[in-house]
Amino acid sequence: MTAFQRDALQDFVDDGAKDHPPVFVGREDLLGEILTKARRSLERVRSGQPPPPGNAIIIQGAPGAGKSSVLRELATQNVQPHVPKTLEISSVELCDQFGDVLRAIGALGTTPKSQLKKLAQTATRTLGNLALLDVLGGADLSRNLAALFQSHNIETIGSLHQAFPASHWDSPVIVAVDEAQNLAPRRDSTAARFLQAIHEARTKLPLTLVCAGLGDTQSRLRDLGLTHGIRAHALGCLTRTESTTLLERFCAHFGMTMERCRGRALAVVHTTDGWPRHVHWAQQALAEAALEPDVNGDLDRITDWDRVQARSDALRHGYYATQFSQDMAVSRKLVGRVMFELGKARMAGQHKTIGQVIDLVDAYADSGASREWRLPKGLDSESYVTHLIHCGALQDNPDTDSLTCPIPSFQRYIITRGGLDPDQLPAHPAA
Repeated sequence: MTAFQRDALQDFVDDGAKDHPPVFVGREDLLGEILTKARRSLERVRSGQPPPPGNAIIIQGAPGAGKSSVLRELATQNVQPHVPKTLEISSVELCDQFGDVLRAIGALGTTPKSQLKKLAQTATRTLGNLALLDVLGGADLSRNLAALFQSHNIETIGSLHQAFPASHWDSPVIVAVDEAQNLAPRRDSTAARFLQAIHEARTKLPLTLVCAGLGDTQSRLRDLGLTHGIRAHALGCLTRTESTTLLERFCAHFGMTMERCRGRALAVVHTTDGWPRHVHWAQQALAEAALEPDVNGDLDRITDWDRVQARSDALRHGYYATQFSQDMAVSRKLVGRVMFELGKARMAGQHKTIGQVIDLVDAYADSGASREWRLPKGLDSESYVTHLIHCGALQDNPDTDSLTCPIPSFQRYIITRGGLDPDQLPAHPAA
């Protein structure tokens, strides 16, 4: 059994919810589809064909759904044999450091896994001044790559292929773009043309595109010209089984023991709806308790589990407050009623399209009523719905072509802030 890792657990608490989770659970189908697409792209290139058209996947979801964690999980596998390599970048890096991004792709694709020291998130994000070479093993290799960079003007995907032809690649590369909803909707921009080239297989290189962003990312990428056959995955909650597995692995990772209290610890995690960001708050509450001197990693020594639960709840509700924007607060009765009506529809087994949700806003927004029933200044009903998507109140579900609230507890919070009683919603979906 691993000894209690006090310092590492304290780092977990201090680093906060945005850091990559120490233990990753779930999303197996999504990861499998991405890796299969990447492997297939290399097979096609090696047989003299371009990668398959539509070689892109969208991961979209509300804040805290774990989108960035999926990208980082892919990148952590870079040194594993027979696994495609991943370059994780932000939308800002793609636009502002495009030449460095291309160089990093070339270096990653042509560097044998046996010579990779480590390509962690911090290394792949440091692209400027050939800093990617710092994580490549072997001085001779670094000099060779540096010479290539200096002898080629790598500014387009075509010039990337000239400097690093596909025959030199030992692995496909997944280009993973985070916060993709922030890309400017210009089809003729350098970033847009690059994404189009990968998506439409207008390249001889084994590249696969993964874009992660908020709940309207698919719509944003359509504005960028990625229109044919692109698959969107809406991230939702972890299952109860996945949440249980995550807690067990989390405790094992930090050397925390959990025997008699297992049911109490699971109860803390299971009140989170399985929403990844909320699960983190539950883990933080457990970690803080485990760090107390009289507990010292043995969760069976915790005497006040109500205090641990209250701490998890407080962290979660604090997060709700950050997501409940000023525009939502100004129009709290309007947003509360809209979310209540969406809850009624969901419990009746009905789906609401984005157009129907906009109609709901129009139906309840009253310019003659109190400020809390009106649309915020500067927003119409369509932009108001988009704002709710960005705040995590709504999420596009590509499978049903509908908008839903991905976080039931956040929906209850919004309804309550609007002065309504969420307990008045039907208890069970209609048969």
